[in-house]
Amino acid sequence: MIWKMAWRNLLRNRRRTIITLVSIAFGFVLSVTFTTLSDGSYGHMIDLAAHMGSGHVTVEPARYRIHPGTDLVVSGSDELAQRLRRRPGATKATIRVTGQAMIASANGSLGAAFLAIDPAQEKDSFFLLRHIKEGSLFAATDEGKILIGAKMAKALDVNLGKKLVLTTTDRNGEVVSGLLRVGGIFRTRADEMDKHLVVLPIDAMRKLLGYAPDEATQIALLLSDRRAAERTAKLLAPLVEPNGATAVSWARVMPDVSGAIAMDQVGNYFLQVFIFLLIGAGILNTVLMSVLERKREFGVMVAVGLSPARLWRLVMTETFCLAMAGLAVGAILSLPLYVYFHAIGLDMSSWMKEDMVVGGLIWEPIMKAELYWDHMALIFGGVFLLIMLLGVYPAYVTTRIQPVETLKSL
Repeated sequence: MIWKMAWRNLLRNRRRTIITLVSIAFGFVLSVTFTTLSDGSYGHMIDLAAHMGSGHVTVEPARYRIHPGTDLVVSGSDELAQRLRRRPGATKATIRVTGQAMIASANGSLGAAFLAIDPAQEKDSFFLLRHIKEGSLFAATDEGKILIGAKMAKALDVNLGKKLVLTTTDRNGEVVSGLLRVGGIFRTRADEMDKHLVVLPIDAMRKLLGYAPDEATQIALLLSDRRAAERTAKLLAPLVEPNGATAVSWARVMPDVSGAIAMDQVGNYFLQVFIFLLIGAGILNTVLMSVLERKREFGVMVAVGLSPARLWRLVMTETFCLAMAGLAVGAILSLPLYVYFHAIGLDMSSWMKEDMVVGGLIWEPIMKAELYWDHMALIFGGVFLLIMLLGVYPAYVTTRIQPVETLKSL
């Protein structure tokens, strides 16, 4: 009986009901759109950082975060990488040698970070492949080749085939140098990377630094679920400890990126709360007006024997029906928007006059949506709870109706 009465009351004033449904659906659509676009943008940044070399989880020497240097290595890296690749949720594990060096030409010198990779393992996935503008990525046998950024090439006044000297310290602290030729030039639009990053074959750097063939600075582990990085790092800690290593998530390896994402999330949360407050005020006003306009009707119902408790249940049932119907409409409207933003994305380039660089990464101006079901459940539950809470006061008002006073005004 309560359900029939609730639906009858809602359908009796269709205009007010439609306005309320639109308000609920609009709030839900806005929340879903903001959340999916933000999740997609964060995911892109995390994956880009992971493919740069650090991975979603990085296996590195135990004291590397405190005292980074070429004297710290992960032993048995080849065999350990094989075991990591077999872990559930792992998609790839690549071996790296990293460090700091001085790069010099006949026309000048620059400080740089070097990244030594195995091109055989990374010919399809290396993040700089699509940014190489001249030349190509070296082969495993090209031990004398080096890949540099466009700004470094300009600063040192070199081009393809020109000689460079790399100077660094080996594992024993001795200064060592290697003669290399420019085999490729990349351009990412991130000034720091284009001017201060060089990429070399891993075997050549192992020889120069005095490493054994199975020693490396880090192993970059890519995961199918980037959100499992922290949990995976904790699970891997005892596995890699015998190799003198530890496992850390991307958030610890790239705190600038992690901090930027956290700050953006806080701003997104405040924006959504503000939107919900505005929409909530409208819904509360609509429901309360609906109750006040039916005050005489409720007075008659109490006079003929309907208890205040059942009257409270009636208003809360109406609120429940409004909430579920509004959320259903919102979900239907959100679907095509999500499909569009997932496939095409939202182009923010007109809002960004220049590239935004975070932690050496370019924040892409095209935001593509990405959906996580737990986030959707949180939005659905949050909106539903808000609407039900907004219905409590109007329902309480009905329980305070005095039938005698109400009937006098008829």
